[in-house]
Amino acid sequence: MEKFVITIQDETFFTKKSLAQKCKGILNSYKDGDRLNMFDEEFMIDFFTLLAKSHKLKGKNIVEVDVRKSKKYRKNLQFWIKREDGTKTDISYINCIWPRKKIDEISYACRRAVEDIVTKYKFNHVYPTISDLSGQIIASSDEAEVDHYDMDFVDLVNNWVYLNGGEEYIYSKINETEDGSEITEFTDSELTDSFIQYHNSHSHLRILTIDENRKRKKSKR
Repeated sequence: MEKFVITIQDETFFTKKSLAQKCKGILNSYKDGDRLNMFDEEFMIDFFTLLAKSHKLKGKNIVEVDVRKSKKYRKNLQFWIKREDGTKTDISYINCIWPRKKIDEISYACRRAVEDIVTKYKFNHVYPTISDLSGQIIASSDEAEVDHYDMDFVDLVNNWVYLNGGEEYIYSKINETEDGSEITEFTDSELTDSFIQYHNSHSHLRILTIDENRKRKKSKR
């Protein structure tokens, strides 16, 4: 395994975890709408210039960094950059340090394809309800999560990809995330429909508590 060493603004990091902690500390020291101070901004500009995906930079220098709430995950803060041409976009420090693999991007697109199905399953339940795993009472949808079982979601995606042209082909049919968007999806509606059909035929959904769902042993890549 290649050793990780990177120097940013005269500060050297020997692990990805220590660099992530530095970025997280900067992010969480600001409120929604704040621009970073000069020192933090210089650090994050150098960080993104070194590690960000090229399409997020689009060949333009970064001139500002601020903090905003995520549109999708409202409790989470995220960095936003402003390029020298005036365009702005959200940008993930985590994905810069640990770039997503192609299969991870495919998985995000698959989740997007069945998002409505999963959401309706969750909110069409009458609460309070009972966890399908433990029998524990779940008082409201805020305490519930939807779990795939009989075939975990990871296995579902891997099997479907194998049957539909392989990783390289499926990856080529995923959008390049637009500025300010957190949506990863298929550009081919036939692939979207294909995954929905495979999903509905080969896996089942159930309601669990949040804790149960996150601790349940599931398939890994």
